[in-house]
Amino acid sequence: MSPGHLACPNNCPEGRFEALNAPLFVDRTGRYAGHDGTRATYVCAVCQSVAVDVAAAAREMRRNRDERVVTLTCPSCGMRMLPPEDDPLASLVECPACETRFEVEEGTARLHGGPEEDGEDVD
Repeated sequence: MSPGHLACPNNCPEGRFEALNAPLFVDRTGRYAGHDGTRATYVCAVCQSVAVDVAAAAREMRRNRDERVVTLTCPSCGMRMLPPEDDPLASLVECPACETRFEVEEGTARLHGGPEEDGEDVD
């Protein structure tokens, strides 16, 4: 994918970038015929810092913002928690508050009829 909007991380005002590892195509006479910028790494022509694609960074931030965090609710005491980081696919978890062991499916909002199903945000 070609860059959307390149920027130098050191805010160099020139706004010129060099494409590294970009195939450059020429015709039989050696004149420029085109290039493939999809595989290129861009660096600032002034300070040689790797350029930042601001548009791609914004897309990635938007994608991360839209991802929903999965939370579990203890069926015994109602405490909300995140799945264990060391074993995110664990089938059995233990509540840190009341020490009740329960299956991950028991702690999901769809079984509790929680507000996450209605699209509301919970603090």
